Amino acid sequence: MTATESATHGTGELTALVHRAWADALGHDEFTDEDNFFQVGGHSLGALQVVRDLGAALARRIPVRVLFRNPTVRYLAEALAAADTPEAARTADPARAARLPQAAEVRP
Repeated sequence: MTATESATHGTGELTALVHRAWADALGHDEFTDEDNFFQVGGHSLGALQVVRDLGAALARRIPVRVLFRNPTVRYLAEALAAADTPEAARTADPARAARLPQAAEVRP
């Protein structure tokens, strides 16, 4: 599926795809479309698995930063649907990204 096809199909199909990728990475499906990936057991290696699986399903490269910037199923599906090119997946609402809890900062 190309970015154009993703946008044409809307976020419903993508939401289901993202939900499956999360469930596989987390090892459970006890989360809603509004839950933060990192607050329901997700971690950086799981995030890599999610974007790898989504990239394979959508036949395009998805940078892991897309998941970090869009850490809910709904926001990630919206960002993927809004992507104009494989590299253009971005936060649909930058102000929203500033309000979301961030992954814990690691200090050396």
